[in-house]
Amino acid sequence: MDRNVFEKLNYGLYIAAVAEDGRNYGCLISSFSQITSGNPRKCAVILNRDNRTCDALLKTGTLAVSMVGQDADKELLKTFGHKSGRIVDKFAGLNFRQDAAGNPYLTDNMAAWVSLKVTETVPVKNYYLFICDAVEGEVLSDARLMTMDEFLQKGSFAPPPTATVYRTMAEDEGWICPICGYHYTGEVIPEGYICPLCRCPGEKFEKKKA
Repeated sequence: MDRNVFEKLNYGLYIAAVAEDGRNYGCLISSFSQITSGNPRKCAVILNRDNRTCDALLKTGTLAVSMVGQDADKELLKTFGHKSGRIVDKFAGLNFRQDAAGNPYLTDNMAAWVSLKVTETVPVKNYYLFICDAVEGEVLSDARLMTMDEFLQKGSFAPPPTATVYRTMAEDEGWICPICGYHYTGEVIPEGYICPLCRCPGEKFEKKKA
């Protein structure tokens, strides 16, 4: 099969966020979609199971999704796409509010937000598919939703390492930590290697194609 057919697809960008035990966790995703228009509206979210936000969602069963506007700052995207909630508070210094369940959603440069309640969880390889009911939400601005194409045009940094679907970038070579996004340059990961940022074992690193 010609895998380049999937390069023709485009996706919106979102920040999935969960509050658990007094801390806020969030990650940049491209895998949020509405799947029914009935009441309540059904939505789907897919998260990498190595992501701390996924751990939190499995425990709480609720999350808020911020819809990233086209003018969102590059540093914001890098924070939620490449830093780990295990070692940093991604929401520190940012303007955010909370939904009825206490989950944070961003307000600056966001198009809208929606609060979700998980009704079904399906494991899919290294991911979880969460089927959810939309319980509340609000339009925040007239901004258009940022797409994956626009994300890549923000600069030569790789897509989120734990994203479910993303465009391949030619310069994204070597190995990448699936948790915090740290890049290791080399053909082989040394035996016993540990990520210097989040302590993830080297055997979990993912090979990036040239």
